Formats: sequence, C-alpha cells, structure tokens
Amino acid sequence: DMVEVKTALVSVFDKTGLKELGEFLAARKVHVLSTGGTAAKLREYGCTVQDVAEYTGSPEILDGRVKTLHPKVHGGLLAARGNEKHQKDMATHGIRPIDLVIVNLYPFNEAVAAKPDDFPYCIENIDIGGPAMIRASAKNNAHVAICTSPSQYPKIMEEMKANGGCTRMAFRRNLAAAAYALTSSYDAAVSQWMATQVTEPPSTKTVSFEVERPLKYGCNPHQLPAGLCSVNGLKLPFEVVSGTPGYINLLDAVNAWQLVYELGKATGKPAAASFKHVSPAGAAIGVPLSDAEVGVYEVKGKPLTPVACAYVRARNADPMCSFGDFVAISSEVDVATANILKIEVSDGI
Repeated sequence: DMVEVKTALVSVFDKTGLKELGEFLAARKVHVLSTGGTAAKLREYGCTVQDVAEYTGSPEILDGRVKTLHPKVHGGLLAARGNEKHQKDMATHGIRPIDLVIVNLYPFNEAVAAKPDDFPYCIENIDIGGPAMIRASAKNNAHVAICTSPSQYPKIMEEMKANGGCTRMAFRRNLAAAAYALTSSYDAAVSQWMATQVTEPPSTKTVSFEVERPLKYGCNPHQLPAGLCSVNGLKLPFEVVSGTPGYINLLDAVNAWQLVYELGKATGKPAAASFKHVSPAGAAIGVPLSDAEVGVYEVKGKPLTPVACAYVRARNADPMCSFGDFVAISSEVDVATANILKIEVSDGI
C-alpha cells in the first residue's frame, strides 16, 4: 500500500508553487528527473536533478516535440513493482522506477483564444508527452502518484510528511482519477477545436463539465452528489452570492428571471415572479395596490414602491403554492421590497 517517493519526474509548463515543492523534494533527498526550464528552476531550489536526456541517453529532438517519449521514462512509470519479469526488464535496460510524477499541460485553450485563426500555432500547442506521462502514471497508480496541478502540491507534501516520505494507495488512486479527468477534458478541447477546422467534422461530440460548486441535491434530496457545472470552460451566466441551492432552485431562478426580464421589458414597469418547481405560482408588474388589496395582502402601513407592489402581487397570486418559492425581480430590490421579502418563506431570489 505504501510507496516511498525516491524518484520524481517533474516537467511543468505552469511553474506556480514550484519553489515550495522543489525545496520540499530537496529536503527529502528525492532524486528528480526533469527537462528544460523546469530542471533549471529545480536546481535553483536545491534539488538533485538529472536531465531526462542524460537519463535516457537520447537528446531532445524535433524542437522539443520528443523528449520524454522514451522506454526508460515510460518503463519507469508503467513497471509493476514485485513483478519478476518487469523487474528483470528494468534491470536489463537500466530503467529507474519513478514514484512521483509532477506534470501539467501546455495551455491549449489559451493558445486557441490568443490565435484562433493560426492553425500551425494551435497545433504546436497540443501537448503530447504530458498526457502520455499522465495516463501511464494514472494507470499504474498502484505504484505511482500523479500530480497534475499546482493546487495539489500542498496535498502531496502533507501526504509525504504524514507517511514518512510515502504515499498511500487511496491517495494515489484519488490523484489518478483527477488525472484522467484532466486528460479527458484536454482531449475534448482539442477535439472540439479540430472539428471546426475540417470539412467533414466527426459525428462524435465530447463535452467537458467542470463542477463550479456543490448543489444541495439534485431533483430530490436523495440525489447526491449534485453539482453546478460550467461547460467547456465557459463562465457561468450568474453568480451564487449566498447559500447552497438545489437543482430545482437553479431551474426556478433561470426561468423566473427570463419571465420577469421579458415582462419588464414589454411593459416598462418593474416585474416580479414567484416560482415553484419550474412553474410560476404568480407573476405581476408594479402597479399600485387598491386599499382592498393592501388589506387582503396584509401589507397595510408598509411602504409600497412599484417594485414592492410587483412582488406583493406575484407572491399573493397563489400564496399557498408560493411558500418556499424562488423569487425573481426585474429591477434592483429596494428597501421597501426587502422588508417584505424578509418576512416570507422563500428559498432564494
């Protein structure tokens, strides 16, 4: 279960957090295999670094397109420890077992965003060696820990500190799952872009979802876990300011907002809606209340602005169904409306 980290392979584009990680590996006397700029930085931080080209006996070639694609690298990643044949092959070919891999990828999406019409430039920013090392390390998670993001560095260091320089199987497996999610998302981005560059796009479409925040639950409380996701790296169209909504809350919010936006735009007056289970329990515009309505709606003596009137009318179209509703208002919520909102039971606004 425990694997001591004696050798680490580090090759990163994003060098965020590399100083702290490098100093940690140096203090642990971990032998580091690295390339190019990453190797130079790690030497600055006191690591014992061996260039991958020196280790493999093969120089970087083809303008850096081939540097880690070598049996001595992938053999060290894929070898099953304790497998007699694997051990013999490693000894025969001088392959060193690699216990920890720190890799992140060329920023392909950023490259496409910067030069969307420069096909050769975008092609050159498709990472090959990185995904190959990530997938190999993740496959061999019984023996290798794969780290794909600077955000994971603190966890790696904590894990090794807590376990005498070792990593646990459960920890490595969690890292492997994250690694495969990354390569899947990366390949999806490349595939989607490539499909826009050809005359016969493939029939298979891949979409990548990124969980931005957890949801309270799905359609019903037993449906867990649930998450609010962005698609293909796009920003969400709204921000959750407070609380943890459920899936139906979000559907109510989006549909209620569309209703009040169009209603307000069509009438030129503030509009409000009370939604439950993706249906309006009430919708109204901000016209004054009669004395009878003020009494029936129990808002006598309260300041009633046009926005407040719109909300009171919407909420009281069916007050029983509106209990625990999601509210949408087309205009900024003023103090008068807020004072009425705070006495009602609503899931959100």
